[in-house]
Amino acid sequence: MRYGAINRNKPGNQVSGDTFLFHENGNHTLVALIDGLGAGEAAHEAAEKAKRCVLENPSLPLTELLKLCHKALRGTRGAVMMLMRVSRMEEVVAFAGIGNIGVRVFSNEAIKPISRNGIVGYRMNNVREFSYPYTQGDVFILHSDGISTRFSVDEAWVRDPKTDLQQVAEDIAGEFGKDDDMTIIVVR
Repeated sequence: MRYGAINRNKPGNQVSGDTFLFHENGNHTLVALIDGLGAGEAAHEAAEKAKRCVLENPSLPLTELLKLCHKALRGTRGAVMMLMRVSRMEEVVAFAGIGNIGVRVFSNEAIKPISRNGIVGYRMNNVREFSYPYTQGDVFILHSDGISTRFSVDEAWVRDPKTDLQQVAEDIAGEFGKDDDMTIIVVR
């Protein structure tokens, strides 16, 4: 799988409260986008703690992984997060999320993952995993609330195998980024 990603801290802060990761394990790719609540050092610490939790347990079912992160983040500021696992041999993509992480999908299938309300480490109910058919060439854009949900991008350009996904991420961040911590991940 190929990807492009941007992670920037809020102007005036030394660190970002957002983080992300990619974990390849044979046939499976796990992608996580984590946004520690607020900005600055406390948000950064919560996001990094969640990232470590995911990296230490990448093979768990997504709902179990979120529950484990919920326990690990108690006593921190908390975070919102989205997990996505692509299983290429099974041709399945699965999502589980808590909070306001945005997901935009460009696929021939109707893929509309739902992130549940809550805060990992504080209040998290009814965690659910959503699975969909995956086709090689599908494009997934995950973003924190530092990117406007109203961003637009040309689908033909994004889905073109020759398109540089890093450039897609940079263009969206440059045009639709807010004055906040921001992360955008574009995955094909």
